[in-house]
Amino acid sequence: MNLPLPTISQSSLPDALASVALLSTLVVVWWVTGRTLKARDNLTPQIARRWTANVRNGLILIAIIGLLMIWAPQLRTFALSVTAVAVAIVIATKELILCLSGSAFRTFTRAYTIGDIVQIGEHRGEVLDISLLSTRMRETDRREGSIRPLKQAVIIPHSLLFSQPARVLARNGTTAQHGFDLVFEARYDLLVRGEELAECAARALAQCTGNTPGDAADRPMIGLGTTELGRVRVEVSIKTTPEQSADAEAAITNAIGSLVILENRSNDP
Repeated sequence: MNLPLPTISQSSLPDALASVALLSTLVVVWWVTGRTLKARDNLTPQIARRWTANVRNGLILIAIIGLLMIWAPQLRTFALSVTAVAVAIVIATKELILCLSGSAFRTFTRAYTIGDIVQIGEHRGEVLDISLLSTRMRETDRREGSIRPLKQAVIIPHSLLFSQPARVLARNGTTAQHGFDLVFEARYDLLVRGEELAECAARALAQCTGNTPGDAADRPMIGLGTTELGRVRVEVSIKTTPEQSADAEAAITNAIGSLVILENRSNDP
């Protein structure tokens, strides 16, 4: 079987011949110089070795510069090709590089860890897992201020850490603010009953969680307002964990709803 022999392209043939001529000339100069230095009897061995080293280093330098000048066009074309390939690789792996950089950014800043409740851009939830490229979160309810967990999970690429704000709503093992609204008809006079509704919510929360809020900051907060249709909106905010948020919300909703509706029924003629 005949193997194809490597060939030199026509455009590179002059450069190859020039390189061979340059190297041959330098080898001849080196050989003549060495013979001349050995033939001189007035030179000590140290001086002869010094001149030999200087001539050798000078010839090597001339060879390098000469080869670079001969092959400069070819090297320029090769460098442009390498640069184009490098740019293409960077563009193709831009998102991957951003994800790895975002992972390093999260690690160095200790922005959040597994178990924290965070919000990255529009996504809010409990951090379940962190890899080199992404963070997996268990999503919470879409309502504003709610931390009630949902069943689905979402994967957030770490590249978003450079374009979206990341907020830590609660650290692992701590409680967070959970907010929800209750809407009642305008005929229920609730705008002056904020304290009564807060006490009702505190009792319901204590019965649900088994813990009586000791600090005023841990007690439910009640805000009263109206909707665009003129109904009364009761804004409830409590401190709880994601696991207890659904039960606490249901308990407070039932307690306040029973208080408002049953009392107004008893007052109706």
